[in-house]
Amino acid sequence: MTTKSTCEAVTGTKEWADRNVNCCRGCSHDCVYCYARSMALRFKRTTPLEWPKEVVLEHELVKKRRYERGTTMFPTTHDITPGNLQACEMVLKNLLGAGNKVLIVSKPHRVCVQALIQSLAEWKGQILFRFTIGVIDEDLRKLWEPGAPDFAERLDSLRLAYEAGYETSVSIEPLLEPWNVHSLIRNLRPLVTHSIWIGKANQLRQRTSWKLPADHPELVRLLSWQTDDRIREIYENLHDDPLVKWKDSYKEVIGIDRPQKAGLDV
Repeated sequence: MTTKSTCEAVTGTKEWADRNVNCCRGCSHDCVYCYARSMALRFKRTTPLEWPKEVVLEHELVKKRRYERGTTMFPTTHDITPGNLQACEMVLKNLLGAGNKVLIVSKPHRVCVQALIQSLAEWKGQILFRFTIGVIDEDLRKLWEPGAPDFAERLDSLRLAYEAGYETSVSIEPLLEPWNVHSLIRNLRPLVTHSIWIGKANQLRQRTSWKLPADHPELVRLLSWQTDDRIREIYENLHDDPLVKWKDSYKEVIGIDRPQKAGLDV
């Protein structure tokens, strides 16, 4: 998937797509580091107790979608979960039915992926699944992503999409277990057709302050693995891997030019 040419450097979700679409407020995955939650708390649009209660935005379900060049990313401020699957399917069908190329990003639930690979099959050529899988250790997953599926379920979901003939990719952003990144990639590689993206947990202290004290041992540990020296070490070990791509948080440290909108590799 490629996008139209401009000379504007891009970061964040714009590294992957020209636009994004969402249909919910809040997310039951309740990830401690979530940027969307952080922004909602900052501007007093939610509370820590309210955020995990997903609210479907009904107007997004009936919105008439038109074809737009480039790539549309769905979702970005919530996830696809059993609780909102029907709503997400409706939006995806509207986007794909209009001819759009769609990057579907999720911490995948098996039941959701099973449903999507069946219901969206006629648009298979317009879809790239990118599943977020940044940790193997279950204790760490429970700390950072308490409501999200575990590693085994996410890996199985990746396998389902791969075996169904969809283009598959993985986002290891945030990389929550950097000391185990090689094992993580070994598990993912056989099921990835497109790319594996690596990035930091951004603004970690700020985004987790609602939940974790500044001296929490796992917070301190992860921060110690996000130093410039550690990032360069990970890059040196993996930069020859043709599947591995680097998010802007890594590029800034290792001195790689940030991508332009010309020829974005999503």
